[in-house]
Amino acid sequence: MEYNIIIAPTLESLAVEVSGFLPKGWKLKGGILEHNDGYAQQLIRNPSESIRSQARKPVVATKPKRTKWIE
Repeated sequence: MEYNIIIAPTLESLAVEVSGFLPKGWKLKGGILEHNDGYAQQLIRNPSESIRSQARKPVVATKPKRTKWIE
């Protein structure tokens, strides 16, 4: 098991930091902790999840198809 603790001064910045780890196979463990320097969140991941996330191909965003409406 791998553990990671993210520390941020505000809840918004904590959410941004944590959201970067979720696509890499990390999962939230417990709740958000409040301390003197701000907020913290613990993440957990199995080593097999990191291998799976590396094997996945990134999803390419495509433009929505344009349709022409006849009036």
